[in-house]
Amino acid sequence: MIRDAALWLLTMFVIDPVMAEFNERMGAARAPQAVVEQVRACAAAAPGAIADKAAGDLWWGVSTAISVAIGMTDATAALARVVPECAAAAGAVRSLAGSTST
Repeated sequence: MIRDAALWLLTMFVIDPVMAEFNERMGAARAPQAVVEQVRACAAAAPGAIADKAAGDLWWGVSTAISVAIGMTDATAALARVVPECAAAAGAVRSLAGSTST
């Protein structure tokens, strides 16, 4: 039950905002298929990896969710530290966004 609550917090404040940002940036830049696949891999891996991390360290889960919610921690950075697939996706989306703003 506590694991479920921590996962819900992390999903609401970390995973969902990051996925929304990735999708927005990809749509605006007409992302190549490789970037889309990286984001899909992140979306598939994130819930399980976050749940495992939070189950092993409940304090991390709650403090990370709160820290992201109040703006002390960047959600993308928090997710990328735990989920390698999301680190790759964040890098791809960031470079994609950078190439469209010039």
